[in-house]
Amino acid sequence: MKKKFLVDVNLPRYFKYFHTEEFEFVSDLDTKMSDQKIWEYAQENELIILTKDSDFYTRCILSPRPAKVVHFQFGNYTLHQLHLFFEKNWDLILQMLDKSKLLVVGENEIKSVL
Repeated sequence: MKKKFLVDVNLPRYFKYFHTEEFEFVSDLDTKMSDQKIWEYAQENELIILTKDSDFYTRCILSPRPAKVVHFQFGNYTLHQLHLFFEKNWDLILQMLDKSKLLVVGENEIKSVL
């Protein structure tokens, strides 16, 4: 089954990796959408949340029925730096999502938390 993603507003809208049919953007749905509504939308539509927002990390840990979350924990990258990071790590992230509900992705480490 092909993975589908919901890109939170704290990640760049104009990023080449996010421009296929597998990606939806919170900013296209409602820029004022609450975290709860984003969570519910992701669950209802079986989307993996891509975010830098730690609230989704906590929500995933505490939820009895968590949505899948990729929590990026690195600073503000330029688009070029982000591209290099994804070029190097995106395939690994996709593979790890097969067995994980929550990935924490740092500059030097990608780990499955749940």
